[in-house]
Amino acid sequence: MAQSIPKTMKALGLTNYKENYHLQDDVPVPVPGSGEILIRLVASGFCHTDHMVYEGAFKTKLPHIGSHEPTGTVAALGPSVSGDWKVGDKVGVYLFKNACGDCAGCKWYAATYGGKTSARYCFNQTMHGILGADGGFSEYMVTSDDAIVRIPDEVPFDQSAPLMCAGATVYNGLLEANLSPGQSVAIVGIGALGFLGIQFAKAMGCRVIAISSRDLTPQLESDVPKALWPDLTVSSKDPSSPQKILDFTNGIGLDAAVVCTDNIPDNDWILHRLRTFHEITVKGALHASVEAMEKMFVVVKEHGIKSQITTVKMDDAENLPESSASHDYKGKMVVMI
Repeated sequence: MAQSIPKTMKALGLTNYKENYHLQDDVPVPVPGSGEILIRLVASGFCHTDHMVYEGAFKTKLPHIGSHEPTGTVAALGPSVSGDWKVGDKVGVYLFKNACGDCAGCKWYAATYGGKTSARYCFNQTMHGILGADGGFSEYMVTSDDAIVRIPDEVPFDQSAPLMCAGATVYNGLLEANLSPGQSVAIVGIGALGFLGIQFAKAMGCRVIAISSRDLTPQLESDVPKALWPDLTVSSKDPSSPQKILDFTNGIGLDAAVVCTDNIPDNDWILHRLRTFHEITVKGALHASVEAMEKMFVVVKEHGIKSQITTVKMDDAENLPESSASHDYKGKMVVMI
């Protein structure tokens, strides 16, 4: 059934770097062009990268609408849309779109994957809410028909939003580790990504160690099914932790580690906890593909994986960048549109 689409909408706009958002109510609703889809947004996450945009790190053209973690429903289809999308479908908007096809990244991907393109590897990336395209802090947004992810009805919008970036990143890190059920993995740095990483790893059947200097029990008890708790939690600052990891792994060390922190000492420390007499491969984990993300959402649905979130109404979210800098909230910030 077609929806009634207004001419204007509310949006949180970044008009100057290092200044809080401005809530506007007269922003034109975008019209989907050929191969594009209009999304009626419901919940959109605020990520550390949004704060980097606010700081001017990407030299994003202003004015700009942030959030690369948008979720909502299909409101309208432009001409020549591919796939079986229909109005009302529950979706998330993928971070990347519009691969240029000409850069070294695109040419490498095409040569490696039979002529296909992937905006993930494009050196001239268009990234929703970051660079070249508005994001999800608005009532509506448009995206291309290949930059959209199906979300199961069982996963709420507020829980879906952080999965569009934080979830997709740590999930892909675990895929890159190529682990089998029963193998051991450490999740290092238990912020938003690490919190999800523990649960994904447990859902994959791994034996999981959380590397954290704080007691995770209050977080886990309030948000996470018992079956998804880590098997062991240790601190890199505790001198007894190396032996605890060896005992946990029958004396051979970890099969893998997924690092969710830029703390250099912790990065170095965990390398020494990996299996001895074993080739060590270090990979940077890109954001997951659309196909992998749709599988991720099935895992979330089946295992009850939860993000830690704090929700705020869009009308009350103008100071979101300042709130983010002061860390006066729990988990991920999610704006309810």
